Amino acid sequence: AFMHTLVRRRPAEVSIHVASRIAQFREKHGQQGYLNLLRDTGHLFGPTHGPELMALLARCYCTISVPFMVDYTRRYGQFSRAFIANQVEKSMRPAFFDFIRYKQKGGVRPLPLIVSKPWGLSSYTRLMADCSLKRYMHEQLKLYGHVPTPKVNAHVAHDMPAEVRVAEQLSAAGALRVAPPRRASEPGGWRRERRS
Repeated sequence: AFMHTLVRRRPAEVSIHVASRIAQFREKHGQQGYLNLLRDTGHLFGPTHGPELMALLARCYCTISVPFMVDYTRRYGQFSRAFIANQVEKSMRPAFFDFIRYKQKGGVRPLPLIVSKPWGLSSYTRLMADCSLKRYMHEQLKLYGHVPTPKVNAHVAHDMPAEVRVAEQLSAAGALRVAPPRRASEPGGWRRERRS
């Protein structure tokens, strides 16, 4: 009931902020943290929908799953136009060396993931505040292939010594992987020999 009401009444950026505040509270829970959580979420909910959402949050802040909140927001939430415009505006303001940093993309910074890939769960986890749950969610998304792994640039390898380039190519090909140890129950495994 809380998430349904939250996504219906407030924009998606507020929902993500509430989810990250709950995750931060769970890292350091206590009376002061609880008061800070209620104060911050009260400001986010606003005076119109605040009483209803605060009552629902007070009932479920300990048991609601933060990954569920992020996924529910991804499915049913809508970002405000001001937030999307602000994200696009940030990407359009070039930083000092952006023409070099984004040379392969025409010297222009790419749009934020929340604008270019709004269906991806990793786009929403990037919006969360820094906490251990955000890092854990990002690791799990990487583990299951939802976040692309960065590839080593080919032009960097030519600057390195030859033995480093060979080792890098072997590790990229998977040639340096070590096989797991065999168990005694497997054929050809180690056996305990009795001494006579």
